[in-house]
Amino acid sequence: MRNIYLSLAKSYENEKLIETFSNDNEFNLVDLKDTKEKDITVVVNGPLTDLANILMNNWKVEEQIKEILFVGGSDKYGDVTPVAERHVWEDPESAQRIFLSRMHIVMFGLNVTRDIENRAILPYLYLKNPAAFETEECGIYVETKGKCTRGMTVIDIYSDKQFEHHDCLLVKKINMLNEEDLEKVNGGGFHFDRVENMDAGPQIFTDKQIVATSK
Repeated sequence: MRNIYLSLAKSYENEKLIETFSNDNEFNLVDLKDTKEKDITVVVNGPLTDLANILMNNWKVEEQIKEILFVGGSDKYGDVTPVAERHVWEDPESAQRIFLSRMHIVMFGLNVTRDIENRAILPYLYLKNPAAFETEECGIYVETKGKCTRGMTVIDIYSDKQFEHHDCLLVKKINMLNEEDLEKVNGGGFHFDRVENMDAGPQIFTDKQIVATSK
């Protein structure tokens, strides 16, 4: 059973994501602030404020985290400014803190969510069927001070100049999902179009932070 901590912006899609994880016996929802469980996968669909605050209050929690699946950022363009995606733009300082932490991060950016009606489901699908996701190792830095570039996720994949550390995986493409995954998604109350080789585009959610813990 995989231990999961959900840090989610308040939305209908995220409420359904909680329900989907809760109804899947493969996953155990935990509270990162009050658990001794290890190898925890943190799923974030919203700003990284919640996770950054937990780590600031107790840095040893980082040792319990196996990976972070972050829905946000972009390798090409933004949805709030020309270069910044909303979840990073709302709190770039916290995002930078997490990306500099050396924890393993998988980023589902705007570059792969254009054709997906609900991007909240992507981390769940990734955990169920990682082979459907094409990723590339990279370094990611968050711009926190630029007047025009604040909130930009700077990614070194396309440059000869590389960051010192490559602790992140950028999801670059989502290939055809199998029938079982699609059935689970539709059964969980999600709408997910059957699209092959999805790549690109903006979409927005938000509101306040919600956190799910287990049955």
